[in-house]
Amino acid sequence: MLHTAHCLRLGLLALALTAACQTTTKPQNEASQSRWVQATGSLEVELARQADALPYTHGRERVELISWFAAVGEPAYDLLLDFLDDDRAQVVATALAALGATGDARLVEPLRQAEQDSWGDALQLEMARARVRLGDWKAMPTLIEGLTSEEPFVRALCAQTITGATGETLGYDPHGNADGRAQAVERWRAWWLDRQDDDLLSKR
Repeated sequence: MLHTAHCLRLGLLALALTAACQTTTKPQNEASQSRWVQATGSLEVELARQADALPYTHGRERVELISWFAAVGEPAYDLLLDFLDDDRAQVVATALAALGATGDARLVEPLRQAEQDSWGDALQLEMARARVRLGDWKAMPTLIEGLTSEEPFVRALCAQTITGATGETLGYDPHGNADGRAQAVERWRAWWLDRQDDDLLSKR
């Protein structure tokens, strides 16, 4: 689980980009087929500049850049979604973090389609976090199981996302004792069992 925690930290603290092979500039025919608003002029230049800088940033500076991409919103979506095909887990995880931070529910379906069977636990959790943050509660069971992680950071991150979406804790404390956590996880499992067929959730 140490590897899982490491990748999830990268999901919060990094958006490692490879500017040489991935930029915001697309061929004209590809850009015209995009469903998203495209960056033009100074914003396009700035997106490319930030993409170039990201591999060389660390800590708070990288967090701020992730927030910046999320704040840019739609013009950055094609760029971020392209990163989900990268073969480096940290790139995928951090792109998911940025997409989830946008709060744009239109990204739910593209994210569902982008998920890959080859992804490990860390990326599955990061994908679930992004989807739930965007309103897709069908990914909630993955986060609930994440509450059982041996890594406190992973547990805390899953709990934070669940509570942010539901407004509930059900007594779960990611830093509490094992017995208390286990009992709370069972409450969350029961909570989901009661709601998984809810008409409102089925439309998310």
